Amino acid sequence: MSALDEAGDGSAPIQPYLAQRLNECDSKHRAAIVQALGFDEGAVGAVVGPPNAGKTALVVSLELAIAMRSERWLGLKVAGGPALYFGSEAPGSVIMRARAAAQRMGACNPPLYISKAVPGLGGEGTAVVDATRIIETARAIAAEEGEAVRIIAIDTLAACLGDGDENSDGMLRLVGAAQRIALATSAFVLLIHHPSKGDAAGLRGHGSLAAACDSILRIDVDELTKIRTATLIKARDAATGLQLRYELEQVILDEKDSFGDPVSTIVVKPTTQEPAKPRPSGKRQSALLNELERRHRTGERGWDEATIRQAARDIGIPKSSTQDALKSLVTAGYLDGTTSSLVLRFPPRDGTK
Repeated sequence: MSALDEAGDGSAPIQPYLAQRLNECDSKHRAAIVQALGFDEGAVGAVVGPPNAGKTALVVSLELAIAMRSERWLGLKVAGGPALYFGSEAPGSVIMRARAAAQRMGACNPPLYISKAVPGLGGEGTAVVDATRIIETARAIAAEEGEAVRIIAIDTLAACLGDGDENSDGMLRLVGAAQRIALATSAFVLLIHHPSKGDAAGLRGHGSLAAACDSILRIDVDELTKIRTATLIKARDAATGLQLRYELEQVILDEKDSFGDPVSTIVVKPTTQEPAKPRPSGKRQSALLNELERRHRTGERGWDEATIRQAARDIGIPKSSTQDALKSLVTAGYLDGTTSSLVLRFPPRDGTK
């Protein structure tokens, strides 16, 4: 069958796609905006976390670090340049946090641009027009600053859906708009979003978002310590699992509210608290550790091996398995010392496991 027959309409022959041998392919990598996260030029990413997880504060601190040309952000190298933030959901809060963080970091008028606009990137009649307006906004900033915008944040994705449905066509249009913006500006486009209601590890809405993102950071909150951990759960060209740990610090601003009282906001600061050690995965090891922690809370501070083996049997661990359970806790670093005096390496807080 000829190419003409294949077309079936008498038009010009169908042309093949360009395909090159491996050694002829362009292997140029996209320049990184943030080290090790896949936050690269022309890429699209997401920060996802529950309400009050500190998503906005985290992204504001990142944009400020980029705008200030800081050497590092939460320990990672960053590439400096202008930054653009669409605070579509709560622009006043974004502005306060940015000002407080800038003051804390000693910044003097950094090129961080904040827009109060609410672009309808998921709307049927607004997605193309509003994506174009964002592109033109980034180009105007580039002309003003003399260099391209490095990062564009959309806060939040839900606020910018317009009349689109996040579970179907609206999300598809928004994803397409984000990719178009990234391609046209070479900026990293960062979408701030909420987790799935049924799956805290997933992204709310249509699966096209997770599929399209080059990188996804998920924020979890330790309810006891209030430490936030941002974990890299997806990256096309980087290793997942990298974690950024931080706290939210309250800052009192110079301005007053309508009652004349001080106005406060929150900023991000790296935490100095050590991360909690993961619990053992084995059922018997976990049960034995729980029992030793219970005893620790009653005042016991150390045991010999015989006492620990008896404790294991007291909670129903078979005699044949007690030595293995004990050995695994020693190997994993939960117990430390000699056979005559073993202590918990990570003592529990009062009233906790």
